[in-house]
Amino acid sequence: MLLEELEDVFHDAHDHLVLSFTNTLLQRPQQPFHSILQEESKSTDYQISLLPPGEIPDPPIRDKLPFFKDPKIKISFWAVLKDSIHKEISKISVPVYFNSPLNILQAAVQNVAYSDIYDEAVREQDPVRRCALIAANLCYQQSDVEKFPSKPFNPLLGETYELVVPGKYKVISEQIVHHPPVHAYHFQGDSGWTRFYTNKLKTKFARGTLAFFNQLKEYVELLPHNEIYQIKPSAIGIHNLIIGSPYLEPDTKAYVKNLKNPDIHAEIDFHKRGWSQESYYRVSGNVFSSPGVIAYKLDGKWNHSIYLTDMRTGLRTCLWTKEPYPENWEYMYGMTHFMLNLNYLPNTLRPWLPPTDTRLRPDQRALENGDFKMAASEKNRLEEKQRAVRRYKEKNGIEHKPVYFDEWKNPDDPDNTYYKYNGTYFERDRKERKWDRCPDLFSEQLPPEVEEFERKQKK
Repeated sequence: MLLEELEDVFHDAHDHLVLSFTNTLLQRPQQPFHSILQEESKSTDYQISLLPPGEIPDPPIRDKLPFFKDPKIKISFWAVLKDSIHKEISKISVPVYFNSPLNILQAAVQNVAYSDIYDEAVREQDPVRRCALIAANLCYQQSDVEKFPSKPFNPLLGETYELVVPGKYKVISEQIVHHPPVHAYHFQGDSGWTRFYTNKLKTKFARGTLAFFNQLKEYVELLPHNEIYQIKPSAIGIHNLIIGSPYLEPDTKAYVKNLKNPDIHAEIDFHKRGWSQESYYRVSGNVFSSPGVIAYKLDGKWNHSIYLTDMRTGLRTCLWTKEPYPENWEYMYGMTHFMLNLNYLPNTLRPWLPPTDTRLRPDQRALENGDFKMAASEKNRLEEKQRAVRRYKEKNGIEHKPVYFDEWKNPDDPDNTYYKYNGTYFERDRKERKWDRCPDLFSEQLPPEVEEFERKQKK
């Protein structure tokens, strides 16, 4: 029972290969995130045209938050949970101090922070190496947890988040179900790849570690090759919750399988920490061309760099190196350059966003600006508004329907419910800037029908 309640709280030195032949190391070209966004700034003329006359466009990217939070002030989240064990935890709102000014919908976009490896997979002609590149992304996609980031905000039902990087990719996500929480994501690369999944979060608590993971299967599609890869990322574990210094790390194996040719698959092992710091962050993996035949090996540290070795030639390539953290990262929730810009709201972007976009949440914005009192007040107001709308819908038998994702019967997993992008956000609503289908989540007013319902309930 406690685990179910905890779930409710949480929703809301390199391994060198010894080979018999000489290894040759190549460095794969990699474009830093902020250089990509600076390129984006050249493509924003259409956004600037929507500004009022005389208004100066904001910079396209930022390198710091507007408020620095003192990292020396620490409060034990476990102590709060421990004090709440005998209460109905599902009704306890997590104090805003434990949050970072990001949302779960935004945090998941970290999966494409280094999307160029998917672009390379689209160009790659060898199907086994394509699988290796997809697997490499799983090795480092959770590298943002290295600095033990604070808990992101829980999305409200119907909340959305978009990220558009012209010439590279675009992302849309939506909160589909409130409880148990379900989020849906669609990533679309301009070079011809998509990544899509439904996130149904599950948590497990044992021996001082809280692990959370997606119960459902995730997918990457390479359109030019007519290939779909089923992927299973590692769970994330929060260790030392009771005793010691807490830390996060990938906690289980990860898997990749080519559904077109299941013999081509990969297995990734995230190694447990040992006593020495040299053992921290180690990851290794095998990529199979057929049952029992290893064609490539992956190795490295998921917080620093990942290498791929071709077992046929001995050629060893550095596929990924983590971009350095921004200056004063410890005062900015341990965020990377990429994460710093996920909640950034330049005036050139605002006219293109629906009223449900996470960047418009007043509680999250207040926290980013360092106004903890307003953040707590707004968080409570938004949660109360959501409860009022839910009471009205339950009383009147109204079922919530997502706007940009439709229910999908997944032939690969027919026993579970999935949601898939319906092609109406970027292709229609955003182009026309027409958002009449989106719910009112953030305003101070209740919908008229809900307000009338609440008034009658109080009589």
